Amino acid sequence: MDQPNQPNQSNIPQKSQLNHMTNFLKKPVTIVILAVLLIGIVGYLYFGGDDAPAHEFTVAERRDLIQEVSVIGSVRPAVSVDLAFEKSGKISRVAINVGDKVESGQILIALENSELLAQVRQAKAGVESAKAQLQQYQAALEIQQAKLAELERGTRPEELQIAETKVSNAQKALDDAEINLINVKNKADVDLQEDYDSALTAASKSVILGKTALLTLTNIQYTNFIPNSQEGADLAGAKAVAVYTLLGAQNAGKWSDAAINALNGGAFGMVQSTVNNPTYKNIAEALSEAGNALQNVKQALNIVSTTNLTTTAKTNLSTEKNNISTEIITISSKQQMIEVQKASNQSSISVAASKVNDAKSAIASTEDELSLKRVGAAEEEISAQFAQVAQAAANITSQEAKIKEAAANVQNIQAQSAKTILRSPISGVVSIQDAKVGEIVSANTAIVSLISEAKFKIEANVPETDIAKIEVGNKARLTLDAYGPDVVFRAQVITIDPAETIIEGVTTYKTTLEFDSEDERIRSSMTANLDILTDERQNVIAIPQRAVVTKNGEKLVRVVYDSLIEEIQVKTGLIGRNGLVEITDGLNEGDKVVTFVDE
Repeated sequence: MDQPNQPNQSNIPQKSQLNHMTNFLKKPVTIVILAVLLIGIVGYLYFGGDDAPAHEFTVAERRDLIQEVSVIGSVRPAVSVDLAFEKSGKISRVAINVGDKVESGQILIALENSELLAQVRQAKAGVESAKAQLQQYQAALEIQQAKLAELERGTRPEELQIAETKVSNAQKALDDAEINLINVKNKADVDLQEDYDSALTAASKSVILGKTALLTLTNIQYTNFIPNSQEGADLAGAKAVAVYTLLGAQNAGKWSDAAINALNGGAFGMVQSTVNNPTYKNIAEALSEAGNALQNVKQALNIVSTTNLTTTAKTNLSTEKNNISTEIITISSKQQMIEVQKASNQSSISVAASKVNDAKSAIASTEDELSLKRVGAAEEEISAQFAQVAQAAANITSQEAKIKEAAANVQNIQAQSAKTILRSPISGVVSIQDAKVGEIVSANTAIVSLISEAKFKIEANVPETDIAKIEVGNKARLTLDAYGPDVVFRAQVITIDPAETIIEGVTTYKTTLEFDSEDERIRSSMTANLDILTDERQNVIAIPQRAVVTKNGEKLVRVVYDSLIEEIQVKTGLIGRNGLVEITDGLNEGDKVVTFVDE
């Protein structure tokens, strides 16, 4: 809050000054001098003297600042909100049904994102690896700096002993790093072997279940379908493909269950063969063949018409469909686990190998250091060591940039992962829900519609100069012209149109708000005066915005120090309502600031 105008204290004589003046005026010569001065001052003020500028002041205080965007809107009946994913994908979770009440921010539908999560883990591992490398570079810089200092200072006997100890410690660190590398490689091999073994076990089970499904399918085929009918022919064709890929027999579309049960070729045979020769290559090929064969079995099961099936047949068919779908997911999951483990192993081995290399560099460095201490340092050696220090510092700068890049990559992947989750932007009721687990949805295709619990909304056109300040979820205070400024309602922003609207040559963006609660006084088409809360700061130093002046691109304030006014450069932050601005740097709490000068 601005302070009232203060008198200029420097123009008010103090008591000690008055006593001194009284003594001075008792001298005769002084009287003559003062008379001449008085005449000169009166003449100057009368003929050409200007009044001293008048100032207004305020004190820099800590305040709570609120930033608002004020616009005028109109009350409209509430409508539904259509929701869609920004990217296509396979639905893995549906958390709502038509008629459900949902809260703002609640998860509605999620897409399959295991691959993105694996990428996030791998990217985070990259960040940690980069940080570990930075620590090593920082340690190397300290070593180089210490080495330079010793070269400049000269070598003492005790320093030689320390240097020899460093060589010994560096050798031990190298030995430890090499042992660690061996352990990391061994663990990587064990972990990967476990994943491959688990995958082969899963594949063995999957092809057996696939064969069982074909036997069930054959039983349904012979019991319920006429071989020469169209349905029978279609079923036989799909079955033939499934039998060939899973069991290795061609043209087996009409074979009996006994004939099929005797088959052991195809993916089934490859898996059994791989059990006896479980190389990584064989397992990978067996997984691929098994997955492909199971897809064909699934297609054959799906082609069966259930119209004339008995209840038992329908149940058996449904069971086999579920079993095969589960096994397809299992095979895919095992393949993905192997790839993730490979990436993790590569990262771990790379970090361990890097530590070995660093340890080798460290021991070479300590040995060089010991040699230098023994022979003493020449001028060119000192110059060379300066270069080593500079290079170590450059390595740190480069590595810090890599860490920022790696961290940005993590954030980017996390942002992509966030796009696989559809959240409710408002509190309301689900009116349409078209999503099913396992279904592939296209980007920007509406699959959920919500109806706001509120009966009315407010639409306002926000100028482009203010739209960047507003986000979905921002709270707002508003008044309606019909009830005057003393009746305050509450609302929040629920949508912001991405496309602009031109109104009288001004670019605006339609922003929709929802009332926080129902009120029977609200009517459609009422004019609303909105104050949208876009940001706030707690306990910050703030002054009136008019106290800040701009000169040569710099922001300045005029501060009073001991009756003198000095211009101070400042940095500003949030601009709040009531004309206040946050000062982030340059002022202290309690500083007296000029807010107005009457020149």
